[in-house]
Amino acid sequence: MKKTSSAPPPLHIRLFIYAREMFPVWVYLPYVLALYVCMSISVQAAVSGQAVFGSYAYVGMASAFLFMLQMRAFDDLKDLEIDKSLFPWRATPRGLVLKQDLQLLAWGSFSLLIAINVAWAPATLWVFGLTLLYTLLTYKWFFAEAYHREHLFFTMLTHQPLPWAINFYLIHTAMAAQSPAEAFGLYHFVVLAVFSLPITAWEVSRKIRGAGKETQYETFSLLLGPRAAAVIPLACLLAMGGLGLNLGSELQLGGIYFPAMWVLTGAMALGYGRFIIWPTAANNILTLFAMGFAVLFFLNLLAHLLMKYDVQWAAY
Repeated sequence: MKKTSSAPPPLHIRLFIYAREMFPVWVYLPYVLALYVCMSISVQAAVSGQAVFGSYAYVGMASAFLFMLQMRAFDDLKDLEIDKSLFPWRATPRGLVLKQDLQLLAWGSFSLLIAINVAWAPATLWVFGLTLLYTLLTYKWFFAEAYHREHLFFTMLTHQPLPWAINFYLIHTAMAAQSPAEAFGLYHFVVLAVFSLPITAWEVSRKIRGAGKETQYETFSLLLGPRAAAVIPLACLLAMGGLGLNLGSELQLGGIYFPAMWVLTGAMALGYGRFIIWPTAANNILTLFAMGFAVLFFLNLLAHLLMKYDVQWAAY
């Protein structure tokens, strides 16, 4: 698809196109809010048997969404030239979303993040500051862009901890709701892994191609072969399933929580196993298995948390 030759649409239309095609707010916003509620209850209930949502929770929810928007805008800015050659159907190569729009979204979310955390979350400013600095370093490729673009595994090692860092910060906002706040311990690391492993799995899965489907875009399947590459996200999701069982035991969840976790983990493993045995393009729906497993996993966890624990909402 060629770039449009007419003048670009007005700013509000361009932002709507971005939200529709590249960052669907109506999908991401409820998903982020539900995940944060799930994370916060998991953190707080283990200490006090209930969860309190006040100023730190609201800052955490807003920050989770703004970090996601900032990262997406940063990624789109980094990939402007690549998108022109490899993904010409996207909104930016077509001229429907401009570079300055991405800059507005990236730095606007950056500024809002600083404002709300300085104003309403002083106890977690240190971890917020480190996380924000990390996002800037990944945007700048740690000042070694050429090397990163040529070494996919090195890029994974330097960039993949970013979702873990953001979740580390979000867990601290949940911990700050308790008085006095607990120190970060092994249980909190389990929560961190449960909420971060599916992101790593999805990121790797989307860079795996079936046999005969490789392009100029560097992928894990191109470097490792499709079978070996698929083992990485499978291992992440199996670990997530195991830690989910541990989390359920720690939180004393009942109902169908444990049977559902076993069924979900087994179905996910079958999906990845099928591709590992027969790595064809038709069997390459790994991102769907990763996302589907994560969504159903967290719905199961959230439903049982809400049934078992009291949640209090405060105005501030």
